[in-house]
Amino acid sequence: MVVKTVVEAQDIFDKAWEGFKGVDWKEKASVSRFVQANYTPYDGDESFLAGPTERSLHIKKIVEETKAHYEETRFPMDTRPTSIADIPAGFIDKENEVIFGIQNDELFKLNFMPKGGIRMAETTLKENGYEPDPAVHEIFTKYVTTVNDGIFRAYTSNIRRARHAHTVTGLPDAYSRGRIIGVYARLALYGADYLMQEKVNDWNAIKEIDEETIRLREEVNLQYQALQQVVRLGDLYGVDVRKPAMNVKEAIQWVNIAFMAVCRVINGAATSLGRVPIVLDIFAERDLARGTFTESEIQEFVDDFVMKLRTVKFARTKAYDQLYSGDPTFITTSMAGMGNDGRHRVTKMDYRFLNTLDNIGNSPEPNLTVLWTDKLPYNFRRYCMHMSHKHSSIQYEGVTTM
Repeated sequence: MVVKTVVEAQDIFDKAWEGFKGVDWKEKASVSRFVQANYTPYDGDESFLAGPTERSLHIKKIVEETKAHYEETRFPMDTRPTSIADIPAGFIDKENEVIFGIQNDELFKLNFMPKGGIRMAETTLKENGYEPDPAVHEIFTKYVTTVNDGIFRAYTSNIRRARHAHTVTGLPDAYSRGRIIGVYARLALYGADYLMQEKVNDWNAIKEIDEETIRLREEVNLQYQALQQVVRLGDLYGVDVRKPAMNVKEAIQWVNIAFMAVCRVINGAATSLGRVPIVLDIFAERDLARGTFTESEIQEFVDDFVMKLRTVKFARTKAYDQLYSGDPTFITTSMAGMGNDGRHRVTKMDYRFLNTLDNIGNSPEPNLTVLWTDKLPYNFRRYCMHMSHKHSSIQYEGVTTM
């Protein structure tokens, strides 16, 4: 039975990775090595791009109308804390969605997240017209150490004086500020079972028993439990993320599940998506060569995914909104740039992500960031300038000055 299970598992990986080059990224999870061995630099122009489908425009209409309605009334909000998989599956319009997974069980429903700081979380409740639960307040003031509790305990007397005198602003305690960066494409490339086994290996490799390693073993165990929660979230949507993605649609779906898992439990942080387009492009190039999907279908997957990212919304205090205008979520994804081997990293998927600005409209989120250098192909640079002039929604970072 064990032998059969191992063989079946290997067959799944062989099928998922068929046609992909390289060996080292298969032996130990490494998205960067996978990308280096498999991505296809694109020197052409935007003429291959596809426009929006009726389905994409329908989803866009629902999202925009729902958000406008809540802005005039109030956004629905949880009043009790939850975990990744305790929230039921939510949909925008299930029959017309091609990529599943939103932040809560209802579109634009705000999550209550007291682990960052109970006072801040309760303030967001009150300012949104909801009453805090006394039982939850007692738990998070008497029995649970929140992030803000830990921050204040770590502050030196000088930091506290500077904070009190307003010499230093933007400290993490008032807004649970911070940046969360995950390699969400790992779930698509390897599947949760592979990643969970790596956590088991990491845990078993820690042999020493001292204060530091005890803490490390606990953290590795928590990482394993978090992956279990991600699997359960996938199950809620009928998506088996235990195995690696077999095509670009599944790759996008797996990434969305991983990212929404984080958005269900993290508040106040800049939740960067990371360098996802170049990974997805490798799957897309293989599918196009096989005839699995058309360009229009792939663009529709991307449009739906980006629309999901635009629905992410956190419960903010009015003080936060005064400091960070426009209710940003900082869902940053990067593209282009240069590799250490001298090759540029522009792919067709970079074009597809930028094309969402035309297909489903202008938006500051996700934060589309181009790693800029004059060594990028002229066609791509020209397209970026055209889209920036048209939408003013692309961020640039100079590769040579970073």
